[in-house]
Amino acid sequence: MKIIFILSFYFVILQADIYTQKLYEGLLGSIYQERPILVFADKETKNTLKNSAIFRIVDDCNSSDFIMGSDFISLPPECQDKPIFATTYRAYKKFKNSFGAFYWRKGRPQIHFNRSNIEKFSIILPYNLQRFEDE
Repeated sequence: MKIIFILSFYFVILQADIYTQKLYEGLLGSIYQERPILVFADKETKNTLKNSAIFRIVDDCNSSDFIMGSDFISLPPECQDKPIFATTYRAYKKFKNSFGAFYWRKGRPQIHFNRSNIEKFSIILPYNLQRFEDE
C-alpha cells in the first residue's frame, strides 16, 4: 500500500511539472516569436523546462533572451540588465528588471506583468495577456 501511495504521489508531481511547462510555453511562446527561446534559468526552472519543445537552457546569460527563475543568490554583473521572468511573487517584486511572473498561490495560477519593464525592454504583450499588466 505504501508503494502505491509513493508512486501515485510521484506521478502527481510529474504531471504538475508538465502542466507548468505547458503554461510557460503558452505564455512566453506568445511573447517571444523566435525559436528556440534561449533562457538562463535557476536549478528548479531548468528541471521544469528540460523537456520543452520551445525553450533551450543556456549557461551564459549574455546569450539568453531573458532570465527565468527565482533562486538567484546573486546575478553576475553582466546579467544585471537582462529581463527577468520570475517564478515566485517574491522574486517578481525583488528583481528590478522583472517584466513578468507566473507562480502558484493556493493551487491557482497567478500571472503578472510589469508595465514599465515591458516598455523598458520593448516587449509586446499579446492582447489576451494585457489584462495581467500591473500599474
